Amino acid sequence: MRAMNQKDYYEILGVDRGASQQAIKEAYRRLAFQYHPDRNQGDPTAPQKMKDINEAYAVLSDVSKRREYDLLKSQYE
Repeated sequence: MRAMNQKDYYEILGVDRGASQQAIKEAYRRLAFQYHPDRNQGDPTAPQKMKDINEAYAVLSDVSKRREYDLLKSQYE
């Protein structure tokens, strides 16, 4: 994982820090469906939103990456 990222992955997915893996997965699926570029062809921001959603899910859905992210985030708060 890179140095402290300014993005708040929990905020991007709209879940709180104590969210279960199931809640994270459901939030990801809902947002991916809502912001997928194929469904938002007229929205030039859709690809970046989708990248952010994918990045957040990649970290928060992996238990070890999430633990590392939480640790780093707590050091910068």
